Amino acid sequence: MRRPRGTRDLFGPELESVRKVMHVMNEIFKRYGYVEVETPTFEHLELFTKKSGASVVNQIYAFQDKSGRWLALRPELTAPVVRFYLERLKSFPKPLKLFYFGNCFRYEEPQAGRYRQFLQSGAEIIGSSRPEADAEVIALVDEVAKELGLRGYDLRIGNVGLLREILSRAGVKGEEQDPVMRAIDAHDQAKLEEELDKRGVGEEYKKLLKAVAGLRGGVEVLDKAEELLSDLTKARAALRRLRAVLRLLELCGVDGYRVDLGIARGLEYYTDVVFELYVDGVQVAGGGRYDELIELLGGEPCPAVGVGFGVDRIAQAMLRQGVEIEERQLDCMVLPSSGEMLDECLKIARDLRRAGLSVDVDLMGRSLRKAIAYADARRARYAVIVGARDLASGKVTLRNMTTGEQELVPREELANKLKEVQAT
Repeated sequence: MRRPRGTRDLFGPELESVRKVMHVMNEIFKRYGYVEVETPTFEHLELFTKKSGASVVNQIYAFQDKSGRWLALRPELTAPVVRFYLERLKSFPKPLKLFYFGNCFRYEEPQAGRYRQFLQSGAEIIGSSRPEADAEVIALVDEVAKELGLRGYDLRIGNVGLLREILSRAGVKGEEQDPVMRAIDAHDQAKLEEELDKRGVGEEYKKLLKAVAGLRGGVEVLDKAEELLSDLTKARAALRRLRAVLRLLELCGVDGYRVDLGIARGLEYYTDVVFELYVDGVQVAGGGRYDELIELLGGEPCPAVGVGFGVDRIAQAMLRQGVEIEERQLDCMVLPSSGEMLDECLKIARDLRRAGLSVDVDLMGRSLRKAIAYADARRARYAVIVGARDLASGKVTLRNMTTGEQELVPREELANKLKEVQAT
């Protein structure tokens, strides 16, 4: 029996790296004042088709339950969090700052680093339209990358409002923009040309759209964008907002970003400032402002901005880069010198665990020599050898598994002794 296609079994360093990412994110989210929420693994299908249309069903796991209701395994977590907000959190003081972790599911062709089941985390600020909110979420992304020790990461920031305004002036509005934006997001020039031709976009606007989408670099590229967009009032307003966010990022200590006005984001609900985080050329996080999604899902108009992280991809990047992952080492193995000592070993292990130590006991009835070899294979720091003669005098033998040195330690002092050496 094999695991389902597009899924993974995790063990050892792979799982430790995932847990490391989750731990660091959890600490940073709380440090920034976010509160954790959790939503169901499956939702009503309509939650995901409302914006993306019926075609999205081909990309997700959708099914009918025994009562005939159409449900879907969540393909992402922003929409479920917004649904939760609309049901239960609307009356809370604004802005509402939420974070989450959860498995998501998409029926995609499995590729390197892309799975049908994947772990996502994220953070949302609901209720603030100010650039400070955008800047905080981007600063949070930068801090996660730094604290995890990711090297050479690429933080890109843009504004989809510029591209959408060009399309609007060219007569392409509403949902008609979405296929064009997806083509830009995929960097598929042939598809982009096809979608623009299908919508009758003239050469002038084609040229303008491609020129703006190709602008990348430092803050100075915004000057070039202003020249290109001088006749588009809403686009100039979007540029002013982007400048305000970038200025605030400096105050937040974020300086290693680059402006990329070709960011279109694959999800259709983004409306303004957007950003993406890449490590070794692989996108591991992305987000932006989605001021229309809450209204689309049935709520009163309410601004919001957020980010989603691919936990699995970040963990894989850490392994590729050789980022040190602190794995808790087994403090000791408690080993009986003979079968008669097993009961005492279990009592000693119980007491050491209650003292907060990581402890294992040989459960295979091995000879002492083989049990010590097993403790070494488990990378235990120490072995506690329990013998009848030593125990009669109230002592056990503590063996340093690195040096092989041994000493007799009073049983009642064993926990403190192990904590002392643990701290060194």
